[in-house]
Amino acid sequence: MGDVSVKKPVTGSIFGFIIVLAIGFALYFILSLIGGAFDAGMTYDSVVTGISTSFIRQLVWFFMNWTEPQFYGGMIAGIGLILGGFVAYILAKKNSKLAGFDICYGSSNVWPWVFASQVISIGLAVFVFRYINIISLPEVAWVATFITVAGAPPSLMLMYGPSVKVLLTVSILGGLLSPPIATWLANYVTTPLGVHGVVANVFTMVITGLGICSVCRILPWIKKVPIKDHRKTEKPAENVYSAKWFVRRCIADFSEAPFYGNEVTSIFLLVAIILEWIISPNLVSGGSLMVPAIILSQFVGSAVGVLLYAGKFDNGGWYATYVPVVSVGPACVLVFGGGIHIAVIAGVIGGILGGPFAEFFARHLPEDIHPTSANVASMGICTIIVTVVIKYLLGF
Repeated sequence: MGDVSVKKPVTGSIFGFIIVLAIGFALYFILSLIGGAFDAGMTYDSVVTGISTSFIRQLVWFFMNWTEPQFYGGMIAGIGLILGGFVAYILAKKNSKLAGFDICYGSSNVWPWVFASQVISIGLAVFVFRYINIISLPEVAWVATFITVAGAPPSLMLMYGPSVKVLLTVSILGGLLSPPIATWLANYVTTPLGVHGVVANVFTMVITGLGICSVCRILPWIKKVPIKDHRKTEKPAENVYSAKWFVRRCIADFSEAPFYGNEVTSIFLLVAIILEWIISPNLVSGGSLMVPAIILSQFVGSAVGVLLYAGKFDNGGWYATYVPVVSVGPACVLVFGGGIHIAVIAGVIGGILGGPFAEFFARHLPEDIHPTSANVASMGICTIIVTVVIKYLLGF
């Protein structure tokens, strides 16, 4: 008799989908009730006022940058993300059953280098190149010094492997170029067009990603270094159609932007942003008070994406289901208000479009360009599309 093939499910786990939505809605209602329960008085305005002459405020800003990709912009949240990344790295090195998805896409040995590139590039942008001074201008209330957390420096460390020469080159170029390009795009392109500033930020990631990759290709001291696998045995395949995997994958999407992609890291991040929302609601997310709706939109967007495209992860694959988590959902919430309807609509449409657009752009990238350029291009295009749909077709 011939081999009998087992027909695989068309979608991800329906039960997992329901669990993730339940978590998202539960957090929305709980956070709406407890926000500011122990308000410590730290606000976004209190941080940026006089920031150009205050090292303490600049340090707070430095840690806030770590969670700007998720639209949280919180100090405690930033520290939580960093701690979560470190814990996930240690668990991966120990081959712990609690490690979850391998941090840095199975390249856990390169996590310290990814982290170092983020620290150096943000540190240069804030403390050396002094882009923080832009906030002191009357017409400016924010500057995108965070872009290197989710941009070229960490992506190129994954692409080229652990190397001091690569680390310093990409960190300096990323920290130097990203904030001024994002500021120009925001002032002269996205703001006049009436779209959210995230579009300027992600297209800055596209521009700097393509540019720095092209520069590295011709620099004689930039060489690829093999990344050693910490495992002695191959990790067994997982059932991507199970409810357990579904929930883990959606949670991991919250830490995909900084290239960690690990549910342990994401749990640290989510616990930290919840704590910060209780303590300093007027600091996080620029003091918008939209954190509950932002988180709901993120859970919805990831859940829809994983439900539709779980099969893309089969046999060790990966898919950009995180795209709406760090773009479409939160951006639309901030543009149209923090209601449940906006969070759900933006999350659903973003979850449908984000992955396929990223896949399309990735197919047309040269081999020496990191795929993150395709992902962030998808973020920009999808955010524009969904904003237009909500505004002009749905009438919000």
